[in-house]
Amino acid sequence: MSENRRIARAAGLVGVLTFLSRIAGLARDVVVGYYFGAGAASDAFFVAFRAPNLLRRFVAEGAMSVALIPVFTDYLTKRPREKADEAISAVATMMTVIVALLTLAGVASAWWLTRLFAPGFTDDPAKFELTVTLTRIVFPYIFLVGMVALAGGILNSVRHFAAPATSPVLLNLAMIAAAVFLSPYFAEPIVGQAYGVLIGGVLQLLLQIPPIMRHGFRLRPLWAPGHDAVQRSLRLMAPMIFGAAVYQINVVIGTIFASMLPGGSVSYLWYSGRVFEFPLGIFSVALGTAALPSFSSQVSRKAFDEMAHSMSFSIRLTNLISVPATIGIAVLALPITSVLFFRGAYSFEDCSQTAAALAAYAVGLWSVSMVRLFAPAFYALGDTQMPVKAAAIAFVANLIVSLALMGPVDSGASAVGQLIAWTTAATAIADLRHVGLALATSVAATTNLLFLVLWLRGRLPQLRLAPLMPSFLRSSVASLAMIPPLLFIQSSVNWETAPLSLRAMALSTAVAVGMGTFAAVALLLGGEEVAAMRRILTERLARMRSR
Repeated sequence: MSENRRIARAAGLVGVLTFLSRIAGLARDVVVGYYFGAGAASDAFFVAFRAPNLLRRFVAEGAMSVALIPVFTDYLTKRPREKADEAISAVATMMTVIVALLTLAGVASAWWLTRLFAPGFTDDPAKFELTVTLTRIVFPYIFLVGMVALAGGILNSVRHFAAPATSPVLLNLAMIAAAVFLSPYFAEPIVGQAYGVLIGGVLQLLLQIPPIMRHGFRLRPLWAPGHDAVQRSLRLMAPMIFGAAVYQINVVIGTIFASMLPGGSVSYLWYSGRVFEFPLGIFSVALGTAALPSFSSQVSRKAFDEMAHSMSFSIRLTNLISVPATIGIAVLALPITSVLFFRGAYSFEDCSQTAAALAAYAVGLWSVSMVRLFAPAFYALGDTQMPVKAAAIAFVANLIVSLALMGPVDSGASAVGQLIAWTTAATAIADLRHVGLALATSVAATTNLLFLVLWLRGRLPQLRLAPLMPSFLRSSVASLAMIPPLLFIQSSVNWETAPLSLRAMALSTAVAVGMGTFAAVALLLGGEEVAAMRRILTERLARMRSR
């Protein structure tokens, strides 16, 4: 089987499982929005969850997974199995110790983390103390999910994607159950959500154990910090801690700034970010996850022409999915938030503010999708420096644009808040509030992508970008064709007063019409990516009929 087919099939599997996870995630956010709305308690929880979630993206899903897969793939491809087991055991022992120490440090420094991530909360002592309490409860999740990511790196190296991709479903289900059944037993109900996070982490870890055993890995505690596999993993991981998670860093910067904006701003960014990540996770993350083992295998065999071909194939598929998703989310932002969140404690004003942030996030969807594809290519090539440099530039861009677009803010009691207030007063060019923060994240993602594209051409000269431009143009034309029917459907419904059943039907119709319009125009325009997608779907339907 060719690597392109391997990538496509693996991306399809991961995409389906991630789709289930995102559905569960949206259901979780709907439940949380229903019970807690967008107020002080939800702001406190989202800030508390943001700190371990950031470290999860840095160490677990970001740096750890991406760094370990090339190393494990190399050992499994070129060395005897017992040597591979020894290498994986040494790496696993080292990573367990690192993540455990990081977890203990996080619990001990919860007060300082809250001041760092939410300087605007210092003016409200009750809100600040609640955030500190929630942070202490939630932070051990970083250890649990770190172990999940370690197991995922091992399994992905042997092209087993099912268990790692399914595990987030368990976290979402645990948090839903906690909101409904556990939270009512606490004086501050949001505390139940924090314990739901821990329960979900335990369930995620338990899910990884059976496939690890089925694949015959013989893992044992092995303290060998000088082992070649450990040193290689650490050399890859250190720069990735910043480079692989720049998008999340920028989101956290947005959280820090949003804590100084009117109440609810943190929640608006959280909910809109969760919706934004739905299409991103279904395809872009799935494709990047599926592509990295193939890229690593190709580099190990020095098949650089083959890698360039796989990269081109992946870029075309990304264009086919992410460009229409960008247009669709931007146009349907208010209908989406109205259907998902407008109930219970979540007001229509909350929906409108969330929708504005969602549209701003959507501007960067294509860029973020491409970064998720280009960064693994660098890591497979053993080049961690260029992604770090691109991430650093993007970080600066996010900082500057955020300060310029969020508008003036009150200084608050903290030194960090006073510095932010002084800077916004000196640099503000627009007063977009939380929407400006979301837009800054999109600008940063685009900046990151531009530099990755420029530098990858030097590292992989076999990759020719000019022939890929028609793919982007075809997807753009087909996506623009969706706008008139989507706007017509959107304007035909009052998204505040119409019954939920009517709103849901109208949104479903808009999605179906948009997808149908895009598919019809895309088929008319043709292209390699459309032909590949047709082959994949035809083969899958044939397999389903034969069962």
